[in-house]
Amino acid sequence: MAEMWTCIIKNNGASPVTIEDLGISIDATSQIDFHELFDYTEIADSDDLRDLVTAGTLVINDGSSDLSSADGVEFLAIVHIYYLTENFYTKTQLQTSGQSSVHWDNITDKPDFGAFHWLDPAICRILEFSATPPSSPTEGDFYIDTDDDHLYKYVSSSWVDQGAPSEGDRVINLDSTSEDIYEFESGSWVLNKTPEEGDAIILTDDGDGKSAMYTYVNSIQNEWIKIADVDLLGGTLQQAYDKGSNININNTRGPVTFDASSSTSSPINITELSSSPTTNLNDGDLANIDGRLYLYDSTASMFISVTRQYVTFGRRGNTRNQFLNFGVGVLPSNNSGYRMDEDMVITKITGQFDSSGTADLHIRKNDAVTNIATLSINAATGGGTEPMVSINADDFLQSYCENSSNVSDPVVIVELAYRK
Repeated sequence: MAEMWTCIIKNNGASPVTIEDLGISIDATSQIDFHELFDYTEIADSDDLRDLVTAGTLVINDGSSDLSSADGVEFLAIVHIYYLTENFYTKTQLQTSGQSSVHWDNITDKPDFGAFHWLDPAICRILEFSATPPSSPTEGDFYIDTDDDHLYKYVSSSWVDQGAPSEGDRVINLDSTSEDIYEFESGSWVLNKTPEEGDAIILTDDGDGKSAMYTYVNSIQNEWIKIADVDLLGGTLQQAYDKGSNININNTRGPVTFDASSSTSSPINITELSSSPTTNLNDGDLANIDGRLYLYDSTASMFISVTRQYVTFGRRGNTRNQFLNFGVGVLPSNNSGYRMDEDMVITKITGQFDSSGTADLHIRKNDAVTNIATLSINAATGGGTEPMVSINADDFLQSYCENSSNVSDPVVIVELAYRK
């Protein structure tokens, strides 16, 4: 949190005073150092704090002395002006090149948003460069013979010579770590380019004698992924994968087969049900209930939706015994809540601090002080738990941070699933 002037809020009265829009209560005859718990914008934007200072219910101390009501209100105005000056550009600065870091002229190494990096076309993808044909080929595979630099294609159970290469011919070598592009230059095949994320290329022959488009993905694994095929235009899924009599999707994580060769029906159909199945239930059972896909969880003894919802609570800066805000915003959750549209279950809670701290991050509902789920973080920056707590339609969720010493920048994410 940025450093600010000392801002101590004092309650000299005989009863506690709650500042609703900041989600904090000040006990009778006590004071709180607000500059430890709130930043400029939170203090300056609090209408409730300003009203309580104006009425004399609360007193501001600037670190030297208590201020009168009028001086206290002026102090808050100065804080607001200082915050705006230090944290925001003016309209003129945003429109003037060189006067703000967000101006496009000041951004370097700008990416090409929404566009592939198209490379010159290539003939095909080859299995390898080799003096002998690759073992166990499939229809449409290619390789380059290092004895004569010719391209060979596997057609009808035999390797067919595609002829001598021409200057500038290009291929993708699947046998290289990054599936590099090679080009025929001055009588030999040489490395032309190691592809990068977002590169795209058109292949003249994708093994079926027709062209296809690929893009390169290295965020998970270094490989070219097909993004378009001419067979998809008016063709069938069978033609697109060209795997024989069955439609097989093969990958390194294991095969998945959808076989509809003996029927004109859809290969997958999950009948919609109006209520949950009750017999022969096992973990992972799928059910289409009221048009939504559910998985059975035997630990919770219920069907839980495959789709999940996430709600976030948090606060910027130091926090101690306070309701957390919605979406790390400025509205404390004691003033409202995330409302459930259907019966749901809390499947997971995760939390994070800026630095190691100790606190109980509670989930509450319907303005009640009872904790329905708690994530306890002890001398750590974060953690998680899977409480599997059921909540009902029309319930609304809130979050409270309970701790004996400050924690910094707490964030809580609640994962929710529909339940049946």
